[in-house]
Amino acid sequence: MGKAITAIYEKGLIKPLEKLDLKEYQKIKVTIEVFPSVVKKTKSIIKAKPDVVKEVAENDEYLTNLKS
Repeated sequence: MGKAITAIYEKGLIKPLEKLDLKEYQKIKVTIEVFPSVVKKTKSIIKAKPDVVKEVAENDEYLTNLKS
């Protein structure tokens, strides 16, 4: 059985954005697909200084709807 999930890499750890139904020490296979930067993707759409756009795009406060 396979399942694709979204996760965030933070401080050396890969953190899933949803609860996983796994047993402790269960061996899994991880495939990494890097999403394009939100900052680069919205650079032409949002008229603001790049550092402000980066702060909004990467701040956890604005990602609450993505986390369980």
